[in-house]
Amino acid sequence: MKILTIVSAVRALLLLVVLSLTAPGAGAQGSDAIWKKFMETGSTALKTNKAEEALIAFQSAIKEAEKFGPEDARLASTLLIVGKYYYSQNQLLEATTLVRRAIAIREKNMGDASPELAGTVDSLASMYISEGQGSEAAPLMRQALAIREKAHGQEHPDVDASLNRLAALYDAQGNYAEAEPLLIRSLAIREKVLGGEHALVAAALNNLGILNQRQSRMAEAETLMKRALVIREKQFGTQHREVDNSISSLAALYRDQGKLAESEKLFVRSMAIRDNTLGMSNPMNPLLAAGLNDLAHVRMALGKYAQVQPLLERALLIEENFSGREDPAITATLVNLSRVHVQQKQFGPAEQLLKRALAILERSSNAQHISLTPVLTALADLYDQQGTYRGSEPLLKRAQAILEKSGDENLPHLATTLDALGRHYAAQQKYSDAEPYYKRSLETAEKSLGPNHSLLADILDHYAESLRKSNRAAEATALDTRAKAIRAK
Repeated sequence: MKILTIVSAVRALLLLVVLSLTAPGAGAQGSDAIWKKFMETGSTALKTNKAEEALIAFQSAIKEAEKFGPEDARLASTLLIVGKYYYSQNQLLEATTLVRRAIAIREKNMGDASPELAGTVDSLASMYISEGQGSEAAPLMRQALAIREKAHGQEHPDVDASLNRLAALYDAQGNYAEAEPLLIRSLAIREKVLGGEHALVAAALNNLGILNQRQSRMAEAETLMKRALVIREKQFGTQHREVDNSISSLAALYRDQGKLAESEKLFVRSMAIRDNTLGMSNPMNPLLAAGLNDLAHVRMALGKYAQVQPLLERALLIEENFSGREDPAITATLVNLSRVHVQQKQFGPAEQLLKRALAILERSSNAQHISLTPVLTALADLYDQQGTYRGSEPLLKRAQAILEKSGDENLPHLATTLDALGRHYAAQQKYSDAEPYYKRSLETAEKSLGPNHSLLADILDHYAESLRKSNRAAEATALDTRAKAIRAK
């Protein structure tokens, strides 16, 4: 707990004296009225931002509830409430200890078919999820699902909700094989209970489509997403946020397939819906910024840089208004906007944007944080394009050092950075210095992405060009052939 100020400490001490005077003597049976008074005092103190007073009252409530017996329902309720309070104060260990006690009591009192017990278990799982401890949360969420299945049967709305929460956790962990059967089961429940044209069926279809997309099953994903869109348009019309959800999902699918023209049309339609449904009431809604960034991303790929710049500038204005000018969340837009300037040979504005992004990230995290690497490599590329090689090399080496220390999930980024180092040396005609970076870049990309990923084709192209310029035409041709084979697949 934080150190109390003198005033708050005195106030808390006075409260403790009052509570002590009202509490029954040692060994007395618990008083329901006194327990309720402690709970009310704690709740009132929380509402008035008196955290220390709330803590003392809640701790007293636990002591009073313990007098009712170790398995009393009031004790379980108190432990859960106080556990949630501790969690709100960033005291995870204290919070989870109390909530686990509450679960144990409810398991003993209620058995393994109580919806109230399932809710308590979910509360504990939510704490772990918020702290990024999904491995702790998963077994708890499976337990909550099993409880609800026993309490309600296999097709209850609470079971469906539990399936989707667990699937969302697996999805966030990249555990698609575990998430998929849960989403398939959710869809089957909704179709049976609600009918095939219900809005919740559309949501299940779209979620399953996104999961198929993440597993590179694009045809299956498209079929599911299109069916969801048809249902949503029928239920809501053409200017509804649910319809936008389907349109933007399908647009992202087409973008990932390289169907950029189709993707652009859908993202334009998505932005029109957002402007009509959100922009009229709040032109600074962050969902508008997200849509602008999506549309800008596709138009950048199409080379429509003049059309991209106003989109990103508007997105940046919204993000700054929502998050603040120093929030790391705005740096992605700063980097993308810098790329637009680079493509238009506007190197000065591009450099200012990248330096601003780098400064924001350095102030918000340590100098070796993984989030710095895309900005470092973008700034280095900018310098290389201007022939300022002395400025770019330390940035690339710094990005490499950070990525070398990060986990396997960042190997594709390391491969990209190694490739950038190869191009950096090749641009200076230092082909022998470039070669080991190209070789290692290929090895890293193949290890992390497999032998047929498009990134390998790009690296092979860069490596082949370097070999050709160093009079090693036969080796360059072999690399060209491999790059063509990858793209053909």
